[in-house]
Amino acid sequence: MVCWIVYFSIYLGRLNFSASMGEMTRTGLWGKTELGSVAAAFYLAYGLAQIPCGILGDKISPKKLVSLGLLGTTAANLLFPFVDNVTGMQILWFLNGVSQAMIWPPVVKMVINLTSGQQSVNIILMLSFTAPAGMLAAYLLDAVMLKAANWRYCFWSAGIWLAAVLLLWQTVIPIIEKKAEKVQKPIKDIRPGKKQENKNGISLAASGLLWMLGATFIHGVLKDGLTTWIPTYLIETFTISSSLSVIISMVIPIVNLSGVYMAGYGNRTLFRNETKTGAVFFGISVLCIALMMTGLSLPGSMAVFAVVTSMMTGVNTLFVSLLPMHFRGEGKVSTATGVLNAITHLGSAAASILFGALTEKFGWGGTEIAWCLCGIAGMFCCVIPIKRWENNRKNIYTEY
Repeated sequence: MVCWIVYFSIYLGRLNFSASMGEMTRTGLWGKTELGSVAAAFYLAYGLAQIPCGILGDKISPKKLVSLGLLGTTAANLLFPFVDNVTGMQILWFLNGVSQAMIWPPVVKMVINLTSGQQSVNIILMLSFTAPAGMLAAYLLDAVMLKAANWRYCFWSAGIWLAAVLLLWQTVIPIIEKKAEKVQKPIKDIRPGKKQENKNGISLAASGLLWMLGATFIHGVLKDGLTTWIPTYLIETFTISSSLSVIISMVIPIVNLSGVYMAGYGNRTLFRNETKTGAVFFGISVLCIALMMTGLSLPGSMAVFAVVTSMMTGVNTLFVSLLPMHFRGEGKVSTATGVLNAITHLGSAAASILFGALTEKFGWGGTEIAWCLCGIAGMFCCVIPIKRWENNRKNIYTEY
């Protein structure tokens, strides 16, 4: 519960910038490309810092890393409204990205250290719900702040909440650590007929993981690229207010909760393969974006955004939450989590600035084409390694 609250809360200090972009653009002080570069600074920092933070999560106390991360993101949010130039915003939001990168890998490590088999999967899947739930809470809070005050209060309110969460973490986790027994059970794969040639770990090339890294990057482009620009898209396409665009966008994270469930159910029951499940999710996204390109009403566009972001939430669950569990035997869960999260958010960084530039040069029609092409590329990155991953993947649901 404590880990869930912590990771849920950092979305308040991340998506508040996305929710504020429309209002900040309307002030006339900053352009979309400039604000897109600020969002890109966060995702670039978050992505690059994931790898060293993931490695550290396998070597030092997860509690210390999370505490430092919460302190940094709290400070960044409280200070952000006082900065009025783009360079200062980029630096501060970059530091926010570094701080938030210190949280997810050590949280996953704590769960894996204390649980095993299906229990681990259940808890990791439950933690995956923090993304859509955090998005919903962020948009709700920011809609209220935009309506009652202005965009600066989106950051101050998040900073105050994160300070309270830091206090919760510092108070409760030491109590849990004193009571918990960290038992690491030997891992074995009990699938009958399972080949054992990969005794020294999973081979990147032979297993098709390199293709999955590509799919992970592309899903980051779509997932956070859409999330960042949805409020602005609604404002400019349908001429609605900033607060209303954020309120309407709150429908999306509610639907996104289904993406976590579909990923868990589809991977274990229907497809039994992360790449096959991911290919299906990307394929559905391509069809929906193609439908949007025909010209849809506000409700129709929102339905497409809801489905596509739900599919990408599912892909995120597959590749960022479940895939690292295959590295439990190597003792590299936090490292794998950090690498995959890094690749996801490098894609997010690319999307933030790319889509801002595309909309200014080609309009939203050109951006929709780019979204569609990204979905096609992601689908192929999942289809190509299906057979190889089937022969190399472990059974994360029955290992102990």
